[in-house]
Parts: sequence; C-alpha cells; structure tokens
Amino acid sequence: MKFVRHYSTVVFWRCVTPFWQNISARRSDMASEEKKIMDSGIAAFRAGEVDKAEDIFRAFIKDFPSSGLADNACYNLAKIALSKGQQQRALSWYEYLLDTYPDTDAAYFGKDEYVELCREMGKGPAEIADECYFNGRKLMEKGKLDDAVAEFNRLIEQYPGCEYVDNAHYQLAAICKKRGDKEGCKRHVEIIMTQYAETDAALYARKLLI
Repeated sequence: MKFVRHYSTVVFWRCVTPFWQNISARRSDMASEEKKIMDSGIAAFRAGEVDKAEDIFRAFIKDFPSSGLADNACYNLAKIALSKGQQQRALSWYEYLLDTYPDTDAAYFGKDEYVELCREMGKGPAEIADECYFNGRKLMEKGKLDDAVAEFNRLIEQYPGCEYVDNAHYQLAAICKKRGDKEGCKRHVEIIMTQYAETDAALYARKLLI
C-alpha cells in the first residue's frame, strides 16, 4: 500500500508540473507578443507613419487593457495626438491614462505634461486646482494617505484662492485624526474656523476634534 500511495503521488506531480509549465510558457509568449506589437507601433511612429502607429496603439489598448504596457500605449496616443495638433484628443488620452493607470511610470511622466497642456489650452489655475483636490480624494479612497497629503498641500500652496482650499484643510484634518495626530488635526481645524468660517467645511470641522 505504501508503494502504491507513493507511486500515485509521483504520477500526480508528473501530470501537474507540465500543466504549470505550460501556463508559464503561455504567459511568456503573451508578454513577448505584446512587446512586439508595442515595438511595431513605436517603429511606425518614428518612421513618420503616424496613422499606422495610432491604429496599433488603439488596438493594443482594446486587446490588452490589463497589460503592463497598456499605460505606454495611452501615453504614446497622447503624443501622437499632439504631433497632429489635436490638443483636446491628447488631453483626453492623458486623462484616460491618469484615471485608468494612475500608478504607472507613464502616468508619472504624463501628469506634468497634462497640467502643462491644460495651461497651454487656456485652462485656468482653478481647473487645475480642482484636479489637485479630486486627485487627493481618490488617493484617500485608495488608502494612499501620504500621496493624498502631498496633493492637498500642493493645492493649498499653489492655489490659495481656490474654492476647495477649505475642503483641502478639512481632508488634511481628517487624515491627521485617522493617524492619531491630534495636534495636526487641531491645526487644520483652527485654520478652517478662522479663515473659512462661513464655509461648509467649518460646519463639520469641529466634529473632527471630538
């Protein structure tokens, strides 16, 4: 009986191991295929075949939305739109990149380019400030509190006249409370109560001190 049980185990692993090897091989083949497609799009763009490159990158996002290279495809589409003088389309691709693939390298580089493009298109500081605030809220929802703090502080420092400054202080107070930083929470609440006493944020700020 011992021999049979041992033999069965060996047979089982002989069957399973090739199965996992096949999965790994398929994943490797898929990654290789994705890279080839991206390389062909980049080559077309560099060769001046802009429309062809655009078609390749669009198809890539449609076929491989979860790929680790999908963010690069979005970024390249924004660049292609800019090369065609299509600023609004470029803006849309930057926004799609930042919303869909926010934690990628392409988003890191694309964010500053997006803000700069907003300025070039005549979007005022208020609109960019609004973006800071809502980015901060999204980061809070994802639990990325350090990044949220940085975004709210950027809003307060760069756009002090924005209508969301009081809300930014409120969110910073809420983050401080969540972290057990009573002094930090109190500091932001006092700013709200003294500088923004007539705002909605002031109605709720004191409750954070309870």
